[in-house]
Amino acid sequence: MLECPGYRPAVSGSNRGFWKVVVPLVVGGVLLVGLVLVFRPVARTGAVAYAQANLRRAAEAAEDLAIDGSLADADRETLTARGVVDDLLLIDPDQSSNDPEVVSVLATPGAWTGSARAETGECFWIRVGASGGTVYGTGTDCSADEASAAPPGAWPEP
Repeated sequence: MLECPGYRPAVSGSNRGFWKVVVPLVVGGVLLVGLVLVFRPVARTGAVAYAQANLRRAAEAAEDLAIDGSLADADRETLTARGVVDDLLLIDPDQSSNDPEVVSVLATPGAWTGSARAETGECFWIRVGASGGTVYGTGTDCSADEASAAPPGAWPEP
């Protein structure tokens, strides 16, 4: 048998390498969970604010069209044809929105109603009256038909 000077057989039972790997992984995991918990409300706030901003833009476009006529002129087809809200998909009032960029629209001579669902799953609606008053609300069914008959409420702060 050959002997090498300075050779020492491995000592069993040493787990120093294991802890050098596991401790940073555990610390990183704890930090990641902490960051997710801290920034979760911020993500909700952004999703809600985005849906509400899209509804406000659609409502403003409807009011602008109503200056020359009535709110009934600001239906889905007219708003889409004029390209005033190009980045939004406007759908019929009996269809429910499933996205903040999809707005269910109902235009009548007495009121214009829009409804959109935020990424959080919450549904928001806005209703502009022919007299100029605007009311806001939330609901479960995200169609403009449903929102047009809903009692006025308030949007929760994002």
